[in-house]
Amino acid sequence: MRRTTVPGTPVLGVPAAGTPPLATTALRSVGAVSAVGALVALVGTALLPAAPAAAAPDLRSASSTQLYGAGPYRSDTSEAAKQVTALATSDPAGARAARTISEHPVAIWLGDWTQGTTLDRTLDQAVAGAERTGTTPVFVTYAIPHRDCGGYSAGGMDETTYTAWVDRIAERLRGHRAAVLVEPDSLAMLSNSACDASLGEQRFRVLSREVAAFTAAGVPAYLDAGNSNWVPPTVMAERLDRAGVRSARGFFTNVANYYPTAQEQAYAERVSAATGGSHYVIDTSRNGQGWKGTWCNAPGSGLGTTPRVVTDGTRLDALLWVKTPGASDGTCNGGPAAGRWWSSFAQALVANARLGTPAPTAAASPTPVPSPTATAPAAKAPSVAPTGRRDDVRSSSTRRVTVRGWAFDRDDTAKAVSVRVTVGRSVIGTATADRSRPDVDRAHRVGKQHGFDATFAVPSGKRTVCLTAVGIGAGGDTALGCSTVTVR
Repeated sequence: MRRTTVPGTPVLGVPAAGTPPLATTALRSVGAVSAVGALVALVGTALLPAAPAAAAPDLRSASSTQLYGAGPYRSDTSEAAKQVTALATSDPAGARAARTISEHPVAIWLGDWTQGTTLDRTLDQAVAGAERTGTTPVFVTYAIPHRDCGGYSAGGMDETTYTAWVDRIAERLRGHRAAVLVEPDSLAMLSNSACDASLGEQRFRVLSREVAAFTAAGVPAYLDAGNSNWVPPTVMAERLDRAGVRSARGFFTNVANYYPTAQEQAYAERVSAATGGSHYVIDTSRNGQGWKGTWCNAPGSGLGTTPRVVTDGTRLDALLWVKTPGASDGTCNGGPAAGRWWSSFAQALVANARLGTPAPTAAASPTPVPSPTATAPAAKAPSVAPTGRRDDVRSSSTRRVTVRGWAFDRDDTAKAVSVRVTVGRSVIGTATADRSRPDVDRAHRVGKQHGFDATFAVPSGKRTVCLTAVGIGAGGDTALGCSTVTVR
């Protein structure tokens, strides 16, 4: 199930916020250290040959708060921020929607529109802005050879140019806090018939080299893992292993797609377990209303939970806005070319938003950020929406529908979550998630009593049955999706 088309033009790729180019260091850590520590690191690298693999244990074992500091970086000159000014007179409603989006951190996309000095400036400005606030810039590389396999965002560089481009990014980020999401769709799309076997071999070679470059520079990198409704977890884990995930921080899911966070996390935990405990991040930029039947400019979609670092005891590092909300997926469902701002779509995303509880606000700090091996104070996890899944919805007998699945809320895993069941616009009842589900406990370590299996009276005919896990804390509810069934 395909999902990403992001910037195909310079519209999305170049944030602004200028400072002079930043000096690089020989330090192989994620963030600044004390002057003494920097001297030791410098002496060590001067006497010994570089060993890229040596950085991997730190990048793999560091906590999410050590890597992300005060959270993802928000640029004052993001694409949404630019639209606030551009639309102020001609489209006031669009400007208001753009302002809402601009108030939150969005990943910075790097592609064939950001090369040479433009690339350097983009990286330097974001890193400088992040270091003023103790936050972490999140970059996305999107220029792999044969990008998008001929789809809406077709393009990319040749392999030689791409390798040099990646090396330039890695060296520019060396010694600074940053995170890189490596090539959305690059692995999941190998299931597409347009991507042949020879392309797959090139992908694994190119991605492994890219991961090695970022790891050697001390930059946590995440590889593509598609989404929960695209490639089976075991297949995706095999691809990730071939692409070098065990030398990276981990992987990402749901980029530019709409699947509920709970569904994505359940999928990601399975992929993580099959790849040596790899960490992961989830794109929540447009999943506030869940899957809406199409990956391309889905009508009725809404902004999801705002970007934040996660400390919930799983391998989830952060919820991020990776896809730029308001940017078109391509010329589908009335949208403009991929990457172009689409004001009416941005307004709909804001109108349908489910942003969750406010994320902690990052405050500027002049003090150095800790290295991954330092001990960071434990951060209190924000209230979160429930995690769950709709396993089955079927007509079990005449004028009866049975729903099965599981749900829990990390705000209080000892309490049973209520699952609201609706048909059309009418609530027909509530299922209680208190049945034994050992598989849920094995995957999430929250106890066994989180399953639900309930039957409700429903009139005969074709009916759309939707399930919503009702939050226990302040994190809001989670849509578990809908199924259309023919009721006997």
